[in-house]
Amino acid sequence: EPVSPPNGTASPRENGLDKLAPKKEHVGPHSPRSGTSSNASTPSTKKLDGEKPTTPISKSVTPTSGGSGSSTAAGASGLKPVVKAPSLAQYPHYLGPAAPHELQAAAAAAAAGAYGAALHNNLPPGLNSYPRPALVNYDPHPQMRAPLGPGLGTIPGGKPAYSFHVSADGQMQPVPFPPDALIGPGIPRHARQINTLSHGEVVCAVTISNPTKYVYTGGKGCVKVWDISQPGSKSPVSQLDCLQRDNYIRSVKLLPDGRTLIVGGEASNLSIWDLASPTPRIKAELTSSAPACYALAISPDSKVCFSCCSDGNIAVWDLHNQTLVRQFQGHTDGASCIDISADGTKLWTGGLDNTVRSWDLREGRQLQQHDFSSQIFSLGYCPTGEWLAVGMENSNVEVLHAAKPDKYQLHLHESCVLSLRFAACGKWFVSTGKDNLLNAWRTPYGASIFQSKESSSVLSCDISADDKYIVTGSGDKKATVYEVIY
Repeated sequence: EPVSPPNGTASPRENGLDKLAPKKEHVGPHSPRSGTSSNASTPSTKKLDGEKPTTPISKSVTPTSGGSGSSTAAGASGLKPVVKAPSLAQYPHYLGPAAPHELQAAAAAAAAGAYGAALHNNLPPGLNSYPRPALVNYDPHPQMRAPLGPGLGTIPGGKPAYSFHVSADGQMQPVPFPPDALIGPGIPRHARQINTLSHGEVVCAVTISNPTKYVYTGGKGCVKVWDISQPGSKSPVSQLDCLQRDNYIRSVKLLPDGRTLIVGGEASNLSIWDLASPTPRIKAELTSSAPACYALAISPDSKVCFSCCSDGNIAVWDLHNQTLVRQFQGHTDGASCIDISADGTKLWTGGLDNTVRSWDLREGRQLQQHDFSSQIFSLGYCPTGEWLAVGMENSNVEVLHAAKPDKYQLHLHESCVLSLRFAACGKWFVSTGKDNLLNAWRTPYGASIFQSKESSSVLSCDISADDKYIVTGSGDKKATVYEVIY
């Protein structure tokens, strides 16, 4: 089974720690990758087949572009319609507010090639996040820094810069953070762990209800539901058996009304759960031709579900009629992560083909393609617009402007970036990685707000709709609930 994680009690390496290709040499700030974007035309030979290991894996690439530089519009050929499918025009602009946590469809851990390395990361429990462990040469108070000196890559005192502005021509310069980078309304001071949810399997997907009461954790074969409004709760209130026992769930998304949960993972079907019934039950299943779903997004009006497929297609589902409306085609390898704009008119997807693409949902076509020199594992679109944050296999986080060619490149992660979420206010976002880190960043320039070190790879995360809680899912078979302190 090409998408089933290995079983058994083998060592972590045998359970997938060797799945990652050798780490590509880090390109430091002195050698910025640059280039222009172009439309991919040569299909990748790296498709899911019987020889493919458990999960998407890193591949050797020839660096062609370090970022999204410019973007190239693609024609309607980027769209693969379903025979006799209704036009998306029947779905009006998704106007009106939506639950912010539903707009954050990165579900990044779902697609990470690094899953092979993270799913069975059986590191012994260690010190958790707070107080924050000291990092060598890491400045925890960037707002206290003196202005950057002329030496690229360092600041006075020898502490390295970690945030860089990349101009349209590829020039990379350290970012001098403004005085109010880490202060002001809506900017957290730190976060503290308040609960641990012992799921019992690697937690590949998490989501938080709105209002904040329930946390849903997706692992091997099932989703567990936790009531975090009860202090000290140690047991799930229910369990949703979604997939075959050995198949991992990769994405869980709540509809804004909180009454319906959609679950996708290492299977060709999505399950739609009715949470309003006395006992949660499956009310429908959506089946595609792809063997796995890596990420999900829901339109703000709850009418449409988008699923990132392991074959690279983006399936568009009519939730009312429970039918496949069409497929967006363009990615030449697995589509790993996804997010939708707050007004529901634009979709962003990232792939294992090293590209990020945007799609016009009114016209049903690809708008832009951004080429990178690394696989894309996670992304999030800022709810207030303009900025797209992208988590890379090469450990970078890149923050792109939706319309302009300049961007920011952030360097605090030490390994692949597995998940990413924006806060509802849009002023900050979090990323998690195989390096056990949870990083919180200021939008868009990436001043470090806080950092938490967990005891294993952090594969998934979500932020509550009121921006007061963060939940992470990790390789040591648990989810962690953080309270955000302002």
